[in-house]
Amino acid sequence: MLPIVLTKKQSALIIGAGRACAIKLKVLNKIECDITIVSNDFSYDLGNVEFTKITKDFYTLEEDFFNEFDLIYIGIELSDTSIVKKLAKSKLINVLSNPQLSNFIHHCTRDDGDIQVSVHNLQERNPK
Repeated sequence: MLPIVLTKKQSALIIGAGRACAIKLKVLNKIECDITIVSNDFSYDLGNVEFTKITKDFYTLEEDFFNEFDLIYIGIELSDTSIVKKLAKSKLINVLSNPQLSNFIHHCTRDDGDIQVSVHNLQERNPK
């Protein structure tokens, strides 16, 4: 494992607007990030974090759509993983429902003043 720190503004895409999206929004809101969310349904309370909203089905997106994004989080159950496998060759992708498809892990992180601690459970998805 190679822990990294992002040092420039990132363009992040989150697929799905449910509970997993709300959690990622809180984390991404702490760093300088342009956030876009794509989902068919935006009924879940995502708080007051600023983001671009695109109401669309993930499977209707063309491969070129993903070019402008640095980080891609997929927070939906996938019935077809072919586009994810293609994108993982050139993009940083985190697939919450299937970590084996991911090419990066976003650790559970806590800030306390000048100290930041990150935790990742190698055996389970949730480090709690």
